[in-house]
Amino acid sequence: MPFPQISFKYNDGVKTVLFFLFSFFMSMFLLVPFASVHYENVTLNAVHSVEVKLDAIKSDFQKFIAQDNSEKGCPLMVQELRQSVFGTHMVKEAALFDSSGLFYCSTTDGSVSFQLFESIERRLEATNTTLSYSRAAVTGLKSIMLIFTNGKNGGVSLLIPPKYIYDVVQLELGKDDIHTKVEVIGRDINPSVSSRYLSHKRFKSKKYPLSVTSYIDGLYYFQYMLNYIWFGFLIAGVSTVTIVFQQHKRLVQRSLGFSLNNALDQGHLHVHYQPIVDQRSKEVVGCESLLRWNDPIEGAVSPAIFIPLAENLGLIEDLTYFVLSEALTLIDKNPELFETRYVSVNISRKVASNAQFFDKVTSIFEGKTEELQKIVFEITENGECSGENMKQILLNLQKFSALGVKIAVDDFGTGYAGLDFVRQFPFSVLKIDRVFVKNITDESSIGLPLLESMIQLSKSLDMKLIVEGVENELQLSVLSKMGVKYIQGFYFHKPMPRSEFIHLLKKNVGQPQTASEHQPACEPEYLGNIQSL
Repeated sequence: MPFPQISFKYNDGVKTVLFFLFSFFMSMFLLVPFASVHYENVTLNAVHSVEVKLDAIKSDFQKFIAQDNSEKGCPLMVQELRQSVFGTHMVKEAALFDSSGLFYCSTTDGSVSFQLFESIERRLEATNTTLSYSRAAVTGLKSIMLIFTNGKNGGVSLLIPPKYIYDVVQLELGKDDIHTKVEVIGRDINPSVSSRYLSHKRFKSKKYPLSVTSYIDGLYYFQYMLNYIWFGFLIAGVSTVTIVFQQHKRLVQRSLGFSLNNALDQGHLHVHYQPIVDQRSKEVVGCESLLRWNDPIEGAVSPAIFIPLAENLGLIEDLTYFVLSEALTLIDKNPELFETRYVSVNISRKVASNAQFFDKVTSIFEGKTEELQKIVFEITENGECSGENMKQILLNLQKFSALGVKIAVDDFGTGYAGLDFVRQFPFSVLKIDRVFVKNITDESSIGLPLLESMIQLSKSLDMKLIVEGVENELQLSVLSKMGVKYIQGFYFHKPMPRSEFIHLLKKNVGQPQTASEHQPACEPEYLGNIQSL
């Protein structure tokens, strides 16, 4: 089963768009409570703004009650009073009254004489400041009266058109499509609010007999969400990116590279063993160890897939040393089975060209020279390699050869180096790749002359010969007539787990075999020698 590629197909894109839209609408829905809080806050702000305006107006006219001006009379006060009205935007008329509540001066009529209403006097006794809502004497229009006193020096009454107070409120609320009702002493100064609304809030001023009620409908919520649409896009965007990232992460975690990187630690890599047989005596003279990966999610992964990937990911050395450790365990725990048998480990040029290769291998075997001498390193002839790397490979292999480790050239004939490559290194074994065997159909097959030349080459170089990929009796018969002794392939044995391989060897313990004719045996297959079964 192939691993999933880290890409989003059409269905993934649709799901991503749907999730984005879902996140967007959910985030906008979450704004509903904030919309309610918002209009409460702006209503409070509107009340506060009216208070600030009225306080400022009071401050401008406080000078007229700083002392008792009733004795001066209106002619001396009216001009200054009119100038103050002219300099104040919201006030249209002003009048002064004495400490008894008797008006004596007005900006419109000059000297006047009428009494302050008793209801207003009672409200002034409590706070010295009040509002009134009644018709103006001159215009006959309903107006707001700001009336304040300091008690002993009389007071001031200021006429403010309701529109100005309403405009202050609308300045806070109107931009959000919030409908309002402003009441002065319980009377609505602008009775035009529709009865169709979803909610309302009423807040009273703590300084003046004034209240502001805000009403909201669906348009308010729409406008509020439109103002904060960026929030919806932000949350939806962040959520979608997070989900896509998590999906990507899961895909990566399920990908071959991520899984291979953890396969060693998680125990998902195993070594199987394919016996190498002396086809004349039918004795097992060794084995090739084949690295297998059984992923818990995807199942068995072909070496043809994960070996090149290991090369690209820089994991090939870890796999190499894992196989070497497994080979040591196999030999060390079964010494009686490996007195004359050997284990081959396929080594990539990249690993062999590492200056630390010799030290790392000897550290794995920890001075167990006899066990190390039962190891055969297989080097493939294909693959590019610089001159410096070739020198390092030669140096490493010479060190191992001096310790008694046999070196084999693997997959001979499939690369480009050929004879020149073979002559450069201390090879003692030549393995012919299965590609030269699979097309053998009879003794006249076209590939036989090439096989003959390889066999003669191994003899001329005094190298032992192993032929891989033998699967039927015809192939075996042809190779036998050509003088090939050591065979590896399905005809004799398929790769098997360690326990099964040990059981096979135990059946052969008491049977004769010629060890001097054959040094290599067991090869963990990976690192350039991939057999996909």
